[in-house]
Amino acid sequence: MGKQFNLLREKYLPQIEREIKKFFEEKISTQKDEVIVRYYEELSSYVLRGGKRFRPLALISSYYGSGSKHEGNIIRASISVELLHNSSLIHDDIMDESPKRRGGPSFHYLMANWSRLSPRTPPPRNPGISLGILGGDSLIELGLEALLESGFPNEIIVKAASEYSVAYRKLIEGQLLDLYLSTVTMPTEEEVLRMLSLKTGTLFSASLVMGGMLAGASEDMLHFLRSFGQRVGVAFQLQDDILGLYGDEAVIGKPADSDIKEGKRTLLVVKAWELSDEATRKKLLSILGNPNISAADLNYVREVVKELGALDYTRKTALNLLKENEKDIEFNKHLFEESFVEFLKELNEIVIARSF
Repeated sequence: MGKQFNLLREKYLPQIEREIKKFFEEKISTQKDEVIVRYYEELSSYVLRGGKRFRPLALISSYYGSGSKHEGNIIRASISVELLHNSSLIHDDIMDESPKRRGGPSFHYLMANWSRLSPRTPPPRNPGISLGILGGDSLIELGLEALLESGFPNEIIVKAASEYSVAYRKLIEGQLLDLYLSTVTMPTEEEVLRMLSLKTGTLFSASLVMGGMLAGASEDMLHFLRSFGQRVGVAFQLQDDILGLYGDEAVIGKPADSDIKEGKRTLLVVKAWELSDEATRKKLLSILGNPNISAADLNYVREVVKELGALDYTRKTALNLLKENEKDIEFNKHLFEESFVEFLKELNEIVIARSF
């Protein structure tokens, strides 16, 4: 990772972790019901399990890089987007029936053990799914609460909260399209990129924009931050899809075959399908969405995607988005603090170079 990105991580990651822990402790301290206390403890443990924290780091960096003309608790504000992100992970894992997340059980798998909340009572129907839905919903609201408690001027908070709310809506729209695309034989490249723009690009964009808003950034600055975040978010997800197919499970924290078992119509799959003959298409369809695929099936998909050029095409698509960002940074660098400009350049490079 680059110098500015490492400096940012070293300075703010410990603060972000402490703020998340403190935030949940505050919420827990107001509760009198033991079941609710345990519920929030489980949510806190899940969020603190790990994660790259790119979004809160982006919000903090954007705040200082945009001039930080307004004062408030920017660390408290930054955890809002991390909580919103975690809410989407919990709900995604329910819909995808994913058993693992960040090297441990998905939240709904973990909470299927009702005794973690109430060891003396029989479980309700579908406790894991029920608590997963509630957990994801709680984190959405808690993210907004964190933002409202950050101490910035009210008119600025309203703007940032509006951005947060719109990001939440777009995340849902992206997830809806993701579900829809998994039901069609094979979507188009444009449909996949539109879904990624909503599902992943939105929150990267909102994180940078919210940091700029809290700082008092100009409209020109916010326009740049929005476009940059959107592109870097889509490129991030394209790289994530590559890692999901070819990455090391011990590093990425989930099974390497999970996307294939879930029948995900990633750009890798869509492009391979486009370039395949009928026999290969039939074989791909028999594997995609099959929860009982073998290691040989997984290797078949990997080989087809690579040999037909779909892997290179996906990488090139991500790189083209990042090249647009490079040009945009150069054109707008006079608007921001120099260290923030360097952070953006490094973030652009990290997205495609990362292995986790």
